[in-house]
Amino acid sequence: MLKRAFNKGFTLVELSISSLVIALVVLVLIMVFRSNLATFAWGQKHMEFNQKIQLVMKQIFTDLKQINPILKQDEDGHIYLQGEKIGDLFPNLVTIYDKDKDSANGGEEVVFFLTSISDINRRDRIRYFLEKGELIREVQDYNGTTRRKAIAEQAAGLQFAPDTGDIRQILVSLTMTDPKSPGRIETLDFAVRLETDLVCVKTVKTYD
Repeated sequence: MLKRAFNKGFTLVELSISSLVIALVVLVLIMVFRSNLATFAWGQKHMEFNQKIQLVMKQIFTDLKQINPILKQDEDGHIYLQGEKIGDLFPNLVTIYDKDKDSANGGEEVVFFLTSISDINRRDRIRYFLEKGELIREVQDYNGTTRRKAIAEQAAGLQFAPDTGDIRQILVSLTMTDPKSPGRIETLDFAVRLETDLVCVKTVKTYD
């Protein structure tokens, strides 16, 4: 009997049902694939923006952490730390420029020097500021050569401020907008503690 049923083959109804089941399975697989693809694309897009945020924070953090006392040499060839002698009021000065006439939110620009222990004459002047919606890192080396690089686009609200609770700490705030998702805006708020006491943080009001 089984052999006769087998030889009889599939009916048209059975073939139709089988085709429908296969079509439904394929449709579900396509929908799952598209969903996973969209999720991957969304995650990839947001991951790129998160990486940009981390790179900006790392750049500012690393620069401020590298601030050291300035080495100087007197006429006798003796090397000393600037600030050790009477009259050296600012061993290494971190200057915060307040340009919006609002002292409550800190300053919109910061300038400081990075020095080299191996070459006491080397002093690179580092400056962070906003220009046309971009966060600019400007470096002027000891030869006077100036280089500028935009490390973040669609940036706003850049603020630097000394920490009233810790004179060695600088507070940093910045807002960044994802170029690929204009509705996504992230605010960076972090603090960097300087590694040495021989550094002075000063806020200067300027209205130019």
